[in-house]
Amino acid sequence: MYDFVIAGARCAGASLAGFLGRQGYRVLLIDKYASPGPALSTHIIGETGVYERLGILDKMENSGAPAITRMRVDLNGSVFESDLVVTSRVIGLRRELLDRYLLDSALSHPSVKLLTETRVIGLLLDGDGRTSGFRCMHKDGMVRNYYGQVVIGADGARSLTARLLGARQLEGTPLNHCAVTYVYASQIEPLALPAVEWYWKDDSVVLCNPIDRSMHCIALMTDRIRLSGDKDSLNSLIREKLQGIRTLAPRLRRMQVEGGPRGIGPLGSHIRQCYGDGWALVGDAAAYLHPIAGVGIDNAVCCAEYLAQELSEYKEGRKTWQEAMTAYEEKLHGRVRPQYEHSLVTLRRRFEPLSDEGEERLRMLCTFPGLVKELGGRSEDVMALLTHS
Repeated sequence: MYDFVIAGARCAGASLAGFLGRQGYRVLLIDKYASPGPALSTHIIGETGVYERLGILDKMENSGAPAITRMRVDLNGSVFESDLVVTSRVIGLRRELLDRYLLDSALSHPSVKLLTETRVIGLLLDGDGRTSGFRCMHKDGMVRNYYGQVVIGADGARSLTARLLGARQLEGTPLNHCAVTYVYASQIEPLALPAVEWYWKDDSVVLCNPIDRSMHCIALMTDRIRLSGDKDSLNSLIREKLQGIRTLAPRLRRMQVEGGPRGIGPLGSHIRQCYGDGWALVGDAAAYLHPIAGVGIDNAVCCAEYLAQELSEYKEGRKTWQEAMTAYEEKLHGRVRPQYEHSLVTLRRRFEPLSDEGEERLRMLCTFPGLVKELGGRSEDVMALLTHS
């Protein structure tokens, strides 16, 4: 019998195991993969304190991933750029590195165990009907039961755990978000100052940010690109779409796609019921925001810390289960609900056309220094107008 059994050992599950393991709790991590591999992600990491508390910040900052201190927004060729505001820097780090760091940190605690190439296939219930563990199938086809005082789903946006538990959807959107195609690209000419680059191009969005190994992660948020077929043809199609952004195209002359494109379809966003009798959800299993928000990694790790704090309060007898989980839900919702609403607004703006007159005024604003200074002087009024429109 473990204190906690966690389905999913990527950034949410591994972080949670790390926080619980440092307190000596017996934790079992279960994951269907043999080891962390590439993940569908923008790879944008803005927090610092939570990774320092997990003991991996030095590894992250010495991984070869540049510290990105600027934000660059390009609307059909009109460019706005500034230092970051909500954080001093972000890091672009491939998930196959980040998740390995998190998993190694968790496994450094003797009370944390890991089962790989193991799939959850069902739930276990005690005599009172309370969730008490997972029924799992191993690579060799053997089926075994694993029991925990609390079971946790950290198995992603399409969480099987959430479905098995019957977790209700509290907020949700239809499956009509734009699809996302990701590529790692090398030999892109870098900007003088590293930036998260955001390109509005007609009804599409492209995010481009430098990551480790002197590569860039590019996320094309547009009509779904069929990823089956000839690799060279796919790479040519992606290059063609990127070449259509005239302010980005000159930097792509030597671009090479590394490892081939990967993508997700138009999956809807959701916020689910995040706990019940003997169980909890964390990461994308609890709340999934479209990648246009760029906050998925930090949300998963920070909410794992929230959950670990409240599980400890429960285990140490300082709170009842209901009190602890209510506090976890409040923290999770306080973080993700504003981001959820903001991401939906941003997605809707993809389909709001900019008139020729609007583009002309925008170009004037970008090219007349006096107007830029005037904009700065009236920024409070402009922000009030834009955020209440």
